[in-house]
Amino acid sequence: MNRLSDVQRQNVLDLIAAGYSNSAIQRQTGITRLTIARYRAGHFPAPRTTAGNEACRNGHPYPENQRADKNGWHYCAACHREKNRRWRARNPQRAQPDEMAVLRAVQGDPPDRLTPRERAEAIRQLTRKGLTVELTAERLRCHRNTVKRARKRLRAAA
Repeated sequence: MNRLSDVQRQNVLDLIAAGYSNSAIQRQTGITRLTIARYRAGHFPAPRTTAGNEACRNGHPYPENQRADKNGWHYCAACHREKNRRWRARNPQRAQPDEMAVLRAVQGDPPDRLTPRERAEAIRQLTRKGLTVELTAERLRCHRNTVKRARKRLRAAA
C-alpha cells in the first residue's frame, strides 16, 4: 500500500466523507484507486512512528494503551483487545468430541469417520488400558503411524 503524507491522507478521507467516487478522488489527487478503495474500506496503514502521537488511529489515547511486542514493534493494547474479541466472536469454542463415537471406537467398532479429536481421545483411552500401537491401530482401523503420532502429541501435551 502506498504511504501517504498526513495531508494527503486527510484529503482522501475528507473527499470520501464528501461522497466523491474513487475515480474522482484519483483525478483530483493522483492517488491510485486501489489505495483509495483501501482507505474507504477502513484499512489505514499504521503511522510510521508513535512518537508525537497522542492516540492510535482509532482514537485510543497513548501512552496508557501503548505496548511493545517482543520485536520492539509498538501497538495499541485497546485495539488488540478489540481485534481478539472480534476473532473469538467469529471462532467459537472448539467442539467437544462425540462421546458415543469415542466409546464405539474404544470397543472396536469405530464409525466410518472419526474426527482427529475423537481419534486422539480414543487413542488416549486405549493407551491407558495398555494396548500396544498395533492393537490400537487395528481397533481404530487406522495406520500404526497415526497412533504413534497421536501418542507423541499426547505425551507432549502432558
